[in-house]
Amino acid sequence: MTRKLFVVDDDLTFAKLLAANLGGEGSLSIELFEDARSMLDRRLEEPPDAVITDLMMPDIDGIELTRQLRATDPHLPIFVLTANTEMASAIAALKAGATDYLTKPVNVDELLTQLRRAIDERPMREEAATLEKTRKQKFSAGAILGDEPAVEQVREFVRRVAAIPNATVLLLGESGTGKNLVARTLHYTSAQAKARFVEINCSALPAHLLEAELFGYQRGAFTDARESKKGLIEVANGGTLFLDEIGELSLELQAKLLNVLESRRLRRVGGTEEIEVNLRLIAATNRDLEAHVRSGKFRQDLYYRICVVTCTLPPLRELPNDIPLLANHFRELFNRQFKKSVALIDPDVLKRLAAWHWPGNVRELRNAMERAMIFADGDVLLPEHLPPFTSVEGPSTNGHSPNGYAISRGLSLAEVEKEYIRRALEEFDGDIQRTAESLGISRKSLWERRKRHGLLS
Repeated sequence: MTRKLFVVDDDLTFAKLLAANLGGEGSLSIELFEDARSMLDRRLEEPPDAVITDLMMPDIDGIELTRQLRATDPHLPIFVLTANTEMASAIAALKAGATDYLTKPVNVDELLTQLRRAIDERPMREEAATLEKTRKQKFSAGAILGDEPAVEQVREFVRRVAAIPNATVLLLGESGTGKNLVARTLHYTSAQAKARFVEINCSALPAHLLEAELFGYQRGAFTDARESKKGLIEVANGGTLFLDEIGELSLELQAKLLNVLESRRLRRVGGTEEIEVNLRLIAATNRDLEAHVRSGKFRQDLYYRICVVTCTLPPLRELPNDIPLLANHFRELFNRQFKKSVALIDPDVLKRLAAWHWPGNVRELRNAMERAMIFADGDVLLPEHLPPFTSVEGPSTNGHSPNGYAISRGLSLAEVEKEYIRRALEEFDGDIQRTAESLGISRKSLWERRKRHGLLS
């Protein structure tokens, strides 16, 4: 494939000689320009794949030309050539956006190698920039949807804390309230946005595997350690480490994590070398950590270390006025995903959504809307498209839940959850997938809750 190269130099003899050397193999179509203005005019007709420009030129010099090109094409390869060997000129060219700065006489082989590499890598840079732009839009503070004051407080928290480098954050709230979204938004609106966001659920792995995942290991540290491996803390260096369900960490791992937070150093499993790390820790839990501290399940010193700044995310049942907004957001989302054109939500659907108490919070609402959009065929989302658990007029006030489950008063929240899951399992004859869907949680989350409440058989 032939690539278009523009060469700009007021010394036309040098430009022709350079073009002859670069264009010998025929992979480049080269146009020569004695001044920058004529090149800028030509670029409007046919944009180049790369530009080589002299530094010292009348009217518009190479640095100003680079600025103008870079302003409209952030990924165009631009090489600045000059007989001037002063470092200040090189720095000025690179600050203006030059891909590289080379001195005359030019090593043609070196220039050709760099030119090919820059042209070949351009699609990847453009794709990465597009992904970064999309990610910033997806995880901006404005992506935390809701008009209720409690939601605006969360957005303000994100804006304020993201501006503080490496501030440790503790996110509290029920499952499904959006702790993951807030954690990612904190990262992608902070100075660490170009570094890694690394996430792990502390309840997903046994303690010995979780230690290896977090801290890494040296070759030979245990039977299967055939090669050394970085841990997630090390991978997140310079960026953000998100520890979801931090309340599930064993006491031993709590001690090791505290040491990392205090010293900003870690040692891999089986290793002796101390590795420096500099990152932001975001922890999240739906547990009462203060109660865990009192019962000895969570270290008090670690608790004080991670709750530098805390944010409690409100449950959806406390945000009734935001349910239509969120429902329409998910309608638009699944319209795009499913290539549908559902334009409206029937008022009776919104009425039923508002009547449900949403134990699974926004995650449950998302799942309900996804299911409804799968079955919606026309322009309007209708009540019959909703899953069965939302087909109620409103919560009962006689000690029964909306679907008819009788729950005694005076139970703790954990006891209510256990009873609710047990009844749901009975209702669906032990069908794990249908039970999880009815509760608005994943199969894995349902398994974890059954294990916690002794409901595994």
